[in-house]
Amino acid sequence: MKKKKETFFIKFAKNILKALKIRQVRLYGSKFSKKTYTLHQHIVLLAIREYRNGIGYERFCKELPDYVALLEFLGLGQIPHFTTLHKVSQRLKGSLMDSIILGFARKAKFRAGIDSTGLSLQHSTYYYEQRLEHFRKAKKKKPGRPRKRRRKKHQYTSIFADLDKQLILSTKLLRGKKSDKRLMRPTMNKAKEVFDRVISNDADRGYEDYIKLVNKDVPVHRTSGENRKKVKIRDRNKRGRPRKNHRNKIEGMIFVLKKVCGEHLTAMKASCQRQQTRFRVIAYNAYRKSFLFLIKDFYGTYSARNQY
Repeated sequence: MKKKKETFFIKFAKNILKALKIRQVRLYGSKFSKKTYTLHQHIVLLAIREYRNGIGYERFCKELPDYVALLEFLGLGQIPHFTTLHKVSQRLKGSLMDSIILGFARKAKFRAGIDSTGLSLQHSTYYYEQRLEHFRKAKKKKPGRPRKRRRKKHQYTSIFADLDKQLILSTKLLRGKKSDKRLMRPTMNKAKEVFDRVISNDADRGYEDYIKLVNKDVPVHRTSGENRKKVKIRDRNKRGRPRKNHRNKIEGMIFVLKKVCGEHLTAMKASCQRQQTRFRVIAYNAYRKSFLFLIKDFYGTYSARNQY
């Protein structure tokens, strides 16, 4: 008998289940659970929902019967009600979700990087927001104190990642504008377990104190300031070719995360928005690990067709 061909979503689910096994996540949240569905099944379904750009729970459950091979692989005899998935998403702790994200880390040594981005909390486009401000300014100004300009809301998302395999290892999620430098340690401390495998950590200037050297030709002994002296000594002692810029890879990762899983969060509460982002990161990691499977499958099919 021929072996059944794995679909993309089966490979996607296998990567998530492997991470759950590594982090030793229990099948059931409580011994009093009904045991109709397992926690692993719920996490896989919620991650697939985020891969579908966070569509509504009800709409997602209505489309689930179309994924026959995936349901057979997960062992789902019946489709869960959409409120079940919503309650499970709210019930899972953030520490457990961070542990699952870390389950995608490799055992080999790697180059790490850190960067931050913003996820939109509104569904309106940037063009619509700009036009709205234009029409608001065009109206006659009322006497008294001028009205403040409305700022576009977003969720601050700090990301610590493996740059070699382009996998996200930990995140720090907060509302509004935050300092990159202050949140560098809290983001990286969530991935303490992999510090012994990190070769280097790349970041942009937002994560360090940058001093522009005005008079570079002035000798070190005539330079004022301890930090300026250190920078000049470090530049003087540099040897060999300049280090390759690996930091650009994390910017590409953020682009793929927003392109594949979407950049708008649909949840209303702040806690639910953070939970949705964590499932989105899990979906991104599973997609990344399944990406090579897609390429091999495409070129394998293409070469088979060319034989005839």
